[in-house]
This record gives sequence, structure tokens and C-alpha cells, in this order.
Amino acid sequence: MPKGATMPGRESAPTPRHDDEDTDDRHTTRRRRIPRRGAIVALATLVALGALCGAAFIPKVANHFGYALSGERGLPYQVDYNGRDYRNNLTCAGAQWCEDEKTPEQRSKPYCTPRAGLALGEGDGRELVKVDDIFTMLGSSHPVFTAGVLPQGETATKVIVEASNDCYLAYDLVGGP
Repeated sequence: MPKGATMPGRESAPTPRHDDEDTDDRHTTRRRRIPRRGAIVALATLVALGALCGAAFIPKVANHFGYALSGERGLPYQVDYNGRDYRNNLTCAGAQWCEDEKTPEQRSKPYCTPRAGLALGEGDGRELVKVDDIFTMLGSSHPVFTAGVLPQGETATKVIVEASNDCYLAYDLVGGP
């Protein structure tokens, strides 16, 4: 019989190793490391996603990106409409820096204005026209209005956002027309 051949029905036994490690044990150890690395990567990814989701509820982030937080006074100080920025100094999604910077006059002003107090002229065609929405984190969006229909190509100098039922905030254009 040629060298290295086995008899029919007999299988060769594994060659003994002198370092007390079996080939199968070494292979099993590798298999265990791969899932551990995968678990560590998955855990790190979940922690990062959790941090990003948590950051979405920070007033500074909401103000920067122009979305509202749920709850009373959750509107940001700056909103975007038609590619332009509009600001209101009475609201800032609950950020403390905004409250600290308010003047005594601003603190004495009411947070919002009822629809009747918006000075929309009766019969002059100036009514609230919905033009956009502000996304709200974990809440319904806030409609954005202009006072009347704007002619094509004109920029609104003020937009009005409905904070709640019969509670409106006016945002002024930043920059110039």
C-alpha cells in the first residue's frame, strides 16, 4: 500500500501536537472572538445612536436646526421659510440662555398673541395664509402663516407661527428683503 494511504473503512487519526493545543480548540477560540467584536461594535453603535437621539431634545440643538420641542414654549427662536431666516426673541425652545438674555421689557410681554390681536385688517384681504409647517419632536407640527397672499417674487418680512390654539408668535425677517 502506498505511503499515506488509508485502508478502506478506516480514517486516519489526527496527528498529535506537542503544544497541548488541538486544531479544533484554536478554531473555536477564533469563532468566539468574532461575535465579541461584533457585540462591542453593536453596543458602541447603540450608545452613539442613543446619544444622538437624546441630543435631539436639547433646546440648543432645536434652536440651531429650527424645529420645535413638544410642550409649552417649545418653539425655536429662529425658523426657516422659503430659504430665509425669521427670528422671535420671546421664544427659544426653553433654552436658559434665551431667558437670561431677555430684557425686563421682553419678560413683561405675553408669550403669544391671540388671533384677534394680530392686527389683520378686516376686509383688506389680509388674512392668515398657511405657507409651511415647523416640525415638532414628539408632537404635532406648528403651521406657519403669512399675513395675506404675497405676490410672486416678494419676500415676506414677517411670518406667524401658531404655538397653540389661538396663540400666535410673529417672527421677523433676518437681514433685508
